[in-house]
Amino acid sequence: MKRRLIALAAAVVMVPLGIASTATADPQSKPNGPWGDSNLAAIHSYEELWSTLESIENRAKGAFELEAAPQTSNTGREIPVVTIGDGPTQVMYIANQHGNEFVVSEAMISIVRNLSGNNPTARAVRDALTVTIVPRVNVDGFDADVVDSDGDTTPWRQNYDPTCTLACEFYADGRGYDINRYHSYSDNPFDHPYLEGDDDLNPVPEAIAMRQLWEERRPELVMDFHHQGSYVDEDGGLITGSTMWPNAEDEAAVLGISEEFAETVTLSQRVVGIMLTELDQYGYANITRYPSTETPGIARNAYGLLGSASVLFEMRGDIGAKSNGYIAKTAENAGMAVLEAVADGSWTTASLEPVENIRERGDFITDPHE
Repeated sequence: MKRRLIALAAAVVMVPLGIASTATADPQSKPNGPWGDSNLAAIHSYEELWSTLESIENRAKGAFELEAAPQTSNTGREIPVVTIGDGPTQVMYIANQHGNEFVVSEAMISIVRNLSGNNPTARAVRDALTVTIVPRVNVDGFDADVVDSDGDTTPWRQNYDPTCTLACEFYADGRGYDINRYHSYSDNPFDHPYLEGDDDLNPVPEAIAMRQLWEERRPELVMDFHHQGSYVDEDGGLITGSTMWPNAEDEAAVLGISEEFAETVTLSQRVVGIMLTELDQYGYANITRYPSTETPGIARNAYGLLGSASVLFEMRGDIGAKSNGYIAKTAENAGMAVLEAVADGSWTTASLEPVENIRERGDFITDPHE
């Protein structure tokens, strides 16, 4: 409770700063901001991320392991993976699959800190769960010292693979692939999700690495943290986050697992209900349903097809350093609430009412100053 009150107080302080800065702009939403450019000053660089996680490991109470993912990026960078706890139930959190969606990586660092401490909540989670956290999947797309064929520099959405030539919509010529679209949902982690048959042709090492981690740990729940643009709800309220569960029903039918998939969807929705209930108490959180596609290779769908409860959480992004804090805090609070519910077992019976009443995401809006 103390943590939540502190979070609320911090958000109340930060939000008016953005409102004041846009007071002269034509209002498009309530509140009309905050707005701002992507700012990396307060975000951990690749080197700082590893250093910070190592520092937390050195002070950690209980089971804690920092290691590299099974695959490196195309520039040879190792992807940090934190495993906390030694309980029987496996949970996996991944974030920052898109290099320019980086504030959620800060939320993952905060969750790692929370779970490594000696407070009763951390101990209870560590005793009940083994939590795998990948704070930044796309280490190259965030801050690798590379340029694409147009001369653009990171951060960008894709990984770094300027040789990609596959005729598929999920890549950018001369830059790289959209990691989030290349998760294998077959028995083979190296399988290309959009080519017929079993193969070893998946061109995205970061997606393969996440799939290999899933294979090693077989988590009961996978949560995938992202950013979206700026949207409003039906009342003109600024949306701070959107969420969604697996919806690849057609592919599940092809695989002959429709019944099992339906059960996975329901459990995933219970997780969403926990998040919505937790965030409803914070005045700065306005969460809607994400209007997602049924693409089976998207992480949310791939891990759902594999049998894990699977949830996407998209936070608002590109709002500037002053207001990134409450976005990161929203993801942190949601993530911690889910871990506590999985740890005490209440997640399997959590109410579906919040999901039944979730509002659709509304219209996209842009910075009125531009």
